[in-house]
Amino acid sequence: MSDTEMPKIWTPEEIADYLKVNKDIVLQELERGNLEGFKVGSEWRSSDTDLLAYMSKGRSRTQNYAIESKSMAQDTPGGQFIEAEPFEYAWPKTGGGQYIERFNKAYETTREFDGEQLTFKIGFGEREAAGFLRPRVVVWLENRALVEFAGGNNYKSNGLLASIIKLPDGKQVSNYRKVPADYAGFHIERYDSIVKGPYASKGLAIVVHKDDLESMLRHAMIRARWKELI
Repeated sequence: MSDTEMPKIWTPEEIADYLKVNKDIVLQELERGNLEGFKVGSEWRSSDTDLLAYMSKGRSRTQNYAIESKSMAQDTPGGQFIEAEPFEYAWPKTGGGQYIERFNKAYETTREFDGEQLTFKIGFGEREAAGFLRPRVVVWLENRALVEFAGGNNYKSNGLLASIIKLPDGKQVSNYRKVPADYAGFHIERYDSIVKGPYASKGLAIVVHKDDLESMLRHAMIRARWKELI
């Protein structure tokens, strides 16, 4: 395409017809930020470049990694989340000292794992990530931080957060490796497709909605098991 040639613009209906799917699926992908687009008033539109990038990303995921067998997350008994008081958490700094982080919203839940009652806390705050101040969620087991989520660039419109998948040895899962079997059933994307900015990881991440506390908890329980905390 030349510098003066304008890209073709697609409506959600046209994309749905082209991909042979329901229009609601296209709208959902746009709201989640999986398919790039822009709004004219309240109407979504995408360029042909956006559509090609989406199709290419989908092929890449299918070819380069796969999820094997059944997830531990699917077997974890459910329970209730109780709203807790806002709190502060002291993170140790390299070289000494502490960084105090404020969590303005929090939830707690107690779950049974191998006959033991475990209490988890989920805190909502804000912190800089990939060059921007973003919503941030951390999940603890007792006083041990297990996993953290960062709000995506389209968080205000779609409420999506991403958390990097790390293997038991602490290494991130790259786009060319198989996702551990424990993560079957999770929505998985490259981290930098959701959290875009300087130094954003290119590793794979689970993507959750800000209200999906259960998936946040299950991610934390997997990490806790790998660290032999449960």
